Amino acid sequence: MKTPTISSCRKRRSAFTLIEIMVATVVMIILVGLVIQITSQVLNVWNRSSGKLSANAQARIAMDLLTQDLETAVFRNNGMVWLEATEQNISTPFTIAGYKTTTLKLFAPALDRPDGPGDICAIGYLLDYRNPVDATTAGDQTFVLYRNVVSAADTFNSLMGEPNQLDLLVGEWDEPNIRGVDPAGSNYLVSNVVDFQIRFFVVDDGDPGTPEAVPPGTLVRFGGPAPTVGSGAPGGFNRPLAYAEITLRVISDEALQLIQRGDGALGQTGYDTWADYVAANSSVFTRRVNFLGRPL
Repeated sequence: MKTPTISSCRKRRSAFTLIEIMVATVVMIILVGLVIQITSQVLNVWNRSSGKLSANAQARIAMDLLTQDLETAVFRNNGMVWLEATEQNISTPFTIAGYKTTTLKLFAPALDRPDGPGDICAIGYLLDYRNPVDATTAGDQTFVLYRNVVSAADTFNSLMGEPNQLDLLVGEWDEPNIRGVDPAGSNYLVSNVVDFQIRFFVVDDGDPGTPEAVPPGTLVRFGGPAPTVGSGAPGGFNRPLAYAEITLRVISDEALQLIQRGDGALGQTGYDTWADYVAANSSVFTRRVNFLGRPL
């Protein structure tokens, strides 16, 4: 009978048993699952943060352009309309109570104006809920802030003086042109802006206190046959504009994708209204802009 040597026993002990392999496999599966879960959470946080940062960056771009245009806005007491702002609800498949869009029209020497003679350009802003590709109300839609800058030459030839400047309603001032028609939606500025409001203030009339605010929702029109602020305006607003307060509310990409599904998706948010959900998933940017120019 042959007695096993020490070396052969050691060789047999060096192999893994079935139980050891199973335990190692279970441990590995648990560790891999934990790694996948942590990675998924990190990616979700990253996507939310990057989407929010991107939306906020767009809002800053819009705010800078609005500031530039309002600060350099041109005013004349010559019976022509030089600025007009109207406020209304945004037309969407869902209701976000309290959030508005302002259609802003003014004349200013835009720094990014098209090449050509002259410097005063007609500029229009409009917030709408549209398809970002072709500006239609079909397909995937989103909140888009449009900005239209008409060349100085076209502004002078087609939009200034009588009768064109007695109101700011037709031609380059209508909504399709502000959105852009060649191609459609070409005046796309930024997206994810769910609320665009501008509050206007007229200069102090000499009494102590701050400049008087024009009531929200009021048509603001400087000049023309029926001005509401400035020279010729009725009541206490027969004074030059002092400054404007711009408010932009920007929603995250993740929240926008959810509300795009319509009112049926509201139950997934845990909020009673879209307004509450948007308020919890958005950032608000405000800025006071002084009107540097004074009417001549």
